[in-house]
Amino acid sequence: MPYRARSGMSIFTTAVLTAVLSTGCAAPTELAFDDAAAINRVAEATTTTGPDPLTAELDEATAAGDTLPDAIEKSFAMLITGWANCFHRPGRCDAALITAPNSPEQARLAASVAYYAAEQMRTKPDEGRLEWGIESISFTSADRARLITCEYDTRIFFDASMADTELGDIIFDSTIWTRRVEWTLANDNNSWQLWSRRIDRRSPAVRFCTP
Repeated sequence: MPYRARSGMSIFTTAVLTAVLSTGCAAPTELAFDDAAAINRVAEATTTTGPDPLTAELDEATAAGDTLPDAIEKSFAMLITGWANCFHRPGRCDAALITAPNSPEQARLAASVAYYAAEQMRTKPDEGRLEWGIESISFTSADRARLITCEYDTRIFFDASMADTELGDIIFDSTIWTRRVEWTLANDNNSWQLWSRRIDRRSPAVRFCTP
């Protein structure tokens, strides 16, 4: 059931976020763990005698005034905001609040924020921003939705180890990235959650897509 996002800027959400999944730093600070096997894993369809779950959810979304893709767009906007906000205070992030249980993204996000907390690195709400837009939405099963997004990322990472001194936070990485990203969302107990993230393409020099 492919869905192509409407043209124009109306469906795009520009969010002022302050976390980064992909930086120009050394490998340990990379947040894009490209485990293709885990990322592309989807649940096998189950055979039931009841109504198709995707059709039932579409009916529910339509009754609420939204199409299913519209409902997923709204869920994704909240999820990516919460996910990015984790890096304001990495030590307080609970990955389980926005990621599906036992998902690749839950393990990856938990490991990432733990690393940043240990290294005393963080982002700030007023330093750089992430512009993102959904290019397409498709469904791989009744409980999996795949979103292709374009990101333009000017967020800055800071070394906060000297925050209590006269030096204050020190800029650790200010690389500007353009990325095309494949997100997978999973429906868990009638709630869409982040399942996985895979960077399809990224560049610190070429702005190859425009959110």
